[in-house]
Amino acid sequence: MSEVYIRSQNHEEIYTLNGSYAIKYKEFSVSKEHRIFICLSAESMYTLGVHESKERCIEVLDEIQAVCRSYLKVEGGAALMRGGMDVQPAAFTVPRFYQMPEK
Repeated sequence: MSEVYIRSQNHEEIYTLNGSYAIKYKEFSVSKEHRIFICLSAESMYTLGVHESKERCIEVLDEIQAVCRSYLKVEGGAALMRGGMDVQPAAFTVPRFYQMPEK
């Protein structure tokens, strides 16, 4: 997986997700908060966003997954100029960025 950049909900941090970090949901029973964290190690977790429900957190995780799976695809085809080489089908990773939603 290539890098995905995620900007926190408070706009103060940008994290690079490059395959070695986990993003997870956690509910806090005392405060009734639903949070999405990025886990850089077993001891260091940083809040990416706080949402009103578990369902909204799952939607946000689905959006992040869609960004992680995005790429630039070239179908390929005949050359535009006579004598040119045909364009081969290909897929490229491009810089990907996800902004955590406010709500």
